[in-house]
Amino acid sequence: MKNINNGKRLTGEKKRATGRDAGIATPRFAAVMASQALSLLGMEILQFVLPLHLLNLTGSGALYGGVVAAGFVPYTLLAPVGGVIADRTRKRGVMVAVGAALAAAMVDYLPLAGTLAVVPATVAVLMLAFAAQALEQPCVQSAIPHLVAPAEVERAVALVNQLGMLTGIGGPVVGGLAFGFFGLAPIVVACVVCFAASAAVAAFAVRVPYEPPARTAGALATARADLAEALGFLRSNPLMWRTILGATLVNLFGSSFFNVCSPYIVTETLGLSNQFMGALQGALAAGGLVGGAVVAAAPGRFSIRSVPRLLACVAGGIALVAAALAAPLPALGTYAALVALYLPTMAVCMCMSVVATSYLQMKSPGTLVGKVMALTLMPANFATPLGQLAYGMALDLVPAWAIALTAAGATVAVALWLAQTAHEAQRQAGASFSSR
Repeated sequence: MKNINNGKRLTGEKKRATGRDAGIATPRFAAVMASQALSLLGMEILQFVLPLHLLNLTGSGALYGGVVAAGFVPYTLLAPVGGVIADRTRKRGVMVAVGAALAAAMVDYLPLAGTLAVVPATVAVLMLAFAAQALEQPCVQSAIPHLVAPAEVERAVALVNQLGMLTGIGGPVVGGLAFGFFGLAPIVVACVVCFAASAAVAAFAVRVPYEPPARTAGALATARADLAEALGFLRSNPLMWRTILGATLVNLFGSSFFNVCSPYIVTETLGLSNQFMGALQGALAAGGLVGGAVVAAAPGRFSIRSVPRLLACVAGGIALVAAALAAPLPALGTYAALVALYLPTMAVCMCMSVVATSYLQMKSPGTLVGKVMALTLMPANFATPLGQLAYGMALDLVPAWAIALTAAGATVAVALWLAQTAHEAQRQAGASFSSR
């Protein structure tokens, strides 16, 4: 049979359509998932163990929160750059470069970990790791609509999030246990292997359809024009803006609490070992895995208007954590309560995250997905270090249960605001329809 294209190259749109025909089980999607699994596993180990190493050395919650927060600075600043790169370059090249750079950084870190330079070295590695994520994550997110059928986008997003949860289980649990029993050196070796393998898989197996977009100006002018186009699109979609702002506030009040307060509560307040912290982090990741599985099993079960209700449930879980911390329980009893509460709370949080992310991806034009996701990450990641720094300082001044109660109250306020804005958007849409 003759080629119906007469030997001509497929256009970008035809390439995307071809990649989508096979549904979600495509080799290209599997290759991206494999490279991401290795990269995220290294990231989870690195981001969990290195700050914990400093916490063990100093016992300072403020230093711990400050070091973790510092890592988010490049993540925030580079997010728009990552969005432009995702839509204008080959995603495979970005993934290869990220893996190679992180492997080299971990090799350089080990000789400094036992010296007085450990604090600046840890900050530098964390900043590099978060910068790498800012460049890589928009590439992965924007690749999904090119690799799966349109009806499978929500399921694919859920699977990518589940992958993050699986590495979130493996990274902290394995990292915490290995760090507790064998020290820092095996951690560094494991990270180097993960990042190098991720780069190799990306180089030899990742293939994302790509059609170079037209560029009539210099790089900076093109980037400004691209971001202006994405901002203009978002301004015309108020519900998308509110979703992005809601994610920002959730990171400020909720995610920062889990990221910074949990290690301090386990190792300092309860006086338990690093192995217990690794297991608690695994419970968080397992909850996220369950939440992602719920969405993947039944795409469309939750709409964007279900986000306020899901967020209210998250606030309830944090409030119960506050009650467990305030109760007169032995250390292991409090720890058991935390494990039991963290898992369902994170499951609901992951459901909310997948629904919001899928909504933003499906409502964005194909040429703007990377930039929209980057603009979503930018304010959310700007809020994260602020929350982490504030919680880290508060841990040295007030009881952990009071911080948890504050986080729960703030999260409830965000849920109520999102519910009100969603109702207003629905009412305006109804008024617009009736006037036609």
